[in-house]
Amino acid sequence: MNRNIKLAFIASLILNVLLVGVLLGQSPRRFDRGTMRQQRMDQALKDLPEAAQTRLREKFQQLRAAADPIFEQIRKNEDQAVQLLGNEPFDESAYDRQVSKITEMRVEMTKKLSQVVKDASKDLSADERARFAQLLRRPPPPNP
Repeated sequence: MNRNIKLAFIASLILNVLLVGVLLGQSPRRFDRGTMRQQRMDQALKDLPEAAQTRLREKFQQLRAAADPIFEQIRKNEDQAVQLLGNEPFDESAYDRQVSKITEMRVEMTKKLSQVVKDASKDLSADERARFAQLLRRPPPPNP
């Protein structure tokens, strides 16, 4: 083997090892969101009476049921935008339309989910609303 092929092989090997490391490092966060969400919910609700815990879990499930289809639509449209970005020749106007569509979907999602949260919060006590708000906050990023 000549020197250039050896260097290319070694560089490829190093990049592949790095890629595997990144994928394995991200996998617990990427694939275990349901468990993390459940742990956060259990922590936030642990000292409430059982009836209040059940009510808040139901409200959170209502929100998830409303949000999941919207998130899935946005993900599909983002995938399409990425596909447009990689097409040859690059169709800038199609890409711009797709990005605008995603932006509109996010605005509509925010409106819809805000209404769901408002409706779900109407019959909660002040303490329950505070706990519900705590559940809706984004968790801090995990420590590396």
